[in-house]
Amino acid sequence: MTSQAEMSKLDRRLFVGAALSLALPGTARAQAIATARVGDAALQILSDGSISTPITQLVRDVQPDVLRAALAEAGPVVAANQNALNVPVLALGREVVMFDCGAGRNFLPSTGRLPQAAEGAGLDPAAVTQVLFTHAHPDHLWGALDDFDTPAYPNATYHIAEAEWAFWTAADVFARLPEERHAFAAGAQRVLKALEPQLNRFRPGAEIVPGITAIDTAGHSPGHVSYAVAAASDNLMILGDVFTHRHLSFRHPEWATAFDQDPERASATRRQLADRLAQERTLVATYHLPGGGLGRVERAGTAYRFVPAA
Repeated sequence: MTSQAEMSKLDRRLFVGAALSLALPGTARAQAIATARVGDAALQILSDGSISTPITQLVRDVQPDVLRAALAEAGPVVAANQNALNVPVLALGREVVMFDCGAGRNFLPSTGRLPQAAEGAGLDPAAVTQVLFTHAHPDHLWGALDDFDTPAYPNATYHIAEAEWAFWTAADVFARLPEERHAFAAGAQRVLKALEPQLNRFRPGAEIVPGITAIDTAGHSPGHVSYAVAAASDNLMILGDVFTHRHLSFRHPEWATAFDQDPERASATRRQLADRLAQERTLVATYHLPGGGLGRVERAGTAYRFVPAA
């Protein structure tokens, strides 16, 4: 009979093995959209699929001709925008950390690809030790449960900002949202309730795990956070939905999207963070940008631009 101590050692080997598979080159990396070294940590970007949205949802309160002219600066204008769902996984010391969980299979036919991507990358769901949510929109949260509505990462501690939890679980949340967002709230309540035994709530500024600190980037949602990762001499920031379009979010950070819940605060957050990232030259991981969403922010005149990682 296997003792509890022996089981603990077995679990530990699983965690370490997963971290090594992320850190080393080989076929385990084949399913990653992008990879990077961040000091002594290894980062992989896995895909949960994509979401297609009309270009009219890229901004709010902007005239269609102005929007089209801005889009034309970056290339041909199409009727729909493809939003990638990029899920970062970081092997950092003793931890295997996943940031957000994708949308899962119950959102759209084009989502729910994360389990296959993880399998192809050699990542056992049991090896994930921490899951850090940027916010509780469906495409970031719903993939936290498997097909049996149980936690998809059974050994992980899940983390969400207190303000985000409070908003989505409030009794009056449906009254505070337009009708088309009621499904967002119902889904958030279902998932968060299932995760609650493994869920930690925090406030921005907290170090969630050693080397990873939550930063207040509210606006897109009431408790949206980003994560600053310090690994040896390098830095990384996980941005969630602060920037959602490869051109507009940087050329026109003042333009709110149709999905920004607090448009003024979201716009202010976007500009302030773009300024900081341009100054610090920090590697960033963005959730919806193409090519895995890894890159850096640079100044471009009075605005900014996103430069994908090589």
